Amino acid sequence: MIIMAKLILFIRRNIKKILLVSVPILLLPIPVALQSKQGNCAYGLLLMAVFWISEALPLAVTALLPVFVFPLLGVSKVKTMTSLYYNHITFVLIGGLSVAIAIEKWNVHRRIALKLLLLMGSQPKWLMLGFMLITCFLSMWMSNTATTSMMIPIAQAVLVQLIQTKKRNISLMNQEFEVTVATPQNNEKERQENQNGVEINQVQISEKPTDKLEVVEVKRKLEKEEDYENFNFDTLDPASKKFCKVFCLCICYAANCGGIGTLTGTGPNLVMKGQADMMADGESVINFTSWFIFGFPIALVNCIIAWLVLQTAFFGVKSLLCTSQKEVSNNVQEVIKKEYNKLGQITFAEKAVLVHFGILIVLWFSRNPEFAPGWGSFFKDGYLGDSVPAIIVMVSLFIFPSRRMVKDDPMDNVKEIPPLLDWKTVSARMPWNVALLLGGGFALAKACTESGLSVWLASQLSAFRDIDSWSMIFVICLIASFATEVTSNTAICTLLVPILAELAIGMHLNPIYIMLPATISTSFAYMLPVATPPNTIAFSYGYLKVIDMVKVGFILNLLCVGVVTIAINTYGITFFKLDEFPEWAEKFLKTSTEMDSLKNNTTIVYTDGVIYNFSLPLP
Repeated sequence: MIIMAKLILFIRRNIKKILLVSVPILLLPIPVALQSKQGNCAYGLLLMAVFWISEALPLAVTALLPVFVFPLLGVSKVKTMTSLYYNHITFVLIGGLSVAIAIEKWNVHRRIALKLLLLMGSQPKWLMLGFMLITCFLSMWMSNTATTSMMIPIAQAVLVQLIQTKKRNISLMNQEFEVTVATPQNNEKERQENQNGVEINQVQISEKPTDKLEVVEVKRKLEKEEDYENFNFDTLDPASKKFCKVFCLCICYAANCGGIGTLTGTGPNLVMKGQADMMADGESVINFTSWFIFGFPIALVNCIIAWLVLQTAFFGVKSLLCTSQKEVSNNVQEVIKKEYNKLGQITFAEKAVLVHFGILIVLWFSRNPEFAPGWGSFFKDGYLGDSVPAIIVMVSLFIFPSRRMVKDDPMDNVKEIPPLLDWKTVSARMPWNVALLLGGGFALAKACTESGLSVWLASQLSAFRDIDSWSMIFVICLIASFATEVTSNTAICTLLVPILAELAIGMHLNPIYIMLPATISTSFAYMLPVATPPNTIAFSYGYLKVIDMVKVGFILNLLCVGVVTIAINTYGITFFKLDEFPEWAEKFLKTSTEMDSLKNNTTIVYTDGVIYNFSLPLP
């Protein structure tokens, strides 16, 4: 038993090192037995999948494996692999995140959040909805992690006020009950003493021309001076603990929902865009505007659904109908207003960053809107993309001054006014690991396509051919949403999207029809603390247990997958014309199958451009 205990302890301490050594060896039979490019590519794919899921290596380091694994295995050339790590999608990410970094640097996001909270009302249920909508909106443009890190401390201050106000109300009710309680009528002397006691109390309260409410107001002002740092979750009553849990959950869930709304909202969106552009040679229908038109309604609906589920799960259906006391509302408004006043007057730098942010959004939306010609129509095809306005605005942030020149300040005549953004800040806050993850995903997808592995994997999913399209989308999205609970959503999307693209082409469906909902579903990580950084941040406050996230997250996963399934099969089909097999998919199908037929001597039969009776031999 002692030896077994020591062995278990050794494995726990060195699990990552054990995986790094054992997994490459255990997977060796695959390329040795199959003796083909598909087998070699499968080795690299499984190696990366295990390392991504287990995090034996940092995610970004695992994303670098294609640089040497696939060239050494003869799957793809090193020049092809390395060229995929920086493309126009990567620069969309860099440009968009640079604007988000400028927003964070000058605290614009905090000003926006607090200002909107002042307008939302302060009853707990509406306050929670306000937190969720604001978090959802901010995470559409900023990092989900940064948004959650900023919003939860604000929620913490509001929670302290809500709970302490509730305690004061209970204490006040108890005191009032003690004063006004009816006494027995069988003892006249005792009743007279009680009446005298009341009169004495009334005289004491009425020493000044004021009433009980004014006394309570004075008491409340004195209690506001208490140190909120002494807030202890373990000593709270069950109802207050529920408030703490639900506020943490609402923010991290809203951050996950918000990433769906824009193309740059989260990594999987850019992975899917890059894969579609790679297949379509830049002619896919996915751009910033089209993604927003499809994704924003889903993000908003899912955010509201999450609010309803959290309210119902923690406080019951009646909580949606009841109203809170006015005192709670006023106190919370005071806390939010106090936090907003700490920011002072809006500065020149904040205004300048907001203008840059607005210009970027306008340029993205108006470049190629689906309903009218945009400014991109003045340029030749292929010369513009979403990366162009992103980098233009980013460069402008490094040039534009952060304040006006002061004539009476001698330093302004000697020293240059610092710009809105500097490289030191960008290099420190930019999530370069996400850029490497995107590049590694594109390289892995390219290797799977070149080797034919993605076609073979898609052929193994032939069971989906026998079910209707609605059920197929629901099942695929459900698999994607549960898979992302245990590993990075970007990594899962990287593994799934190429396979799903081949599955769609093999079924003669528009690849976007399957790729898009599956990509969005990788953001539905509601069940576990390790699923996404927002979940981890919320869990780190110590209010939540894993079961709290699991019981609500499971329901949300099902509901959100249902929303995506309905969206893609209704207005998604009409907007993206998903009932048509696009020309680029036809070209991709013919090219890939013709190349494979040359390698495997497979017969191809075309009828009106459609391939029938084609099957790829097992590797």
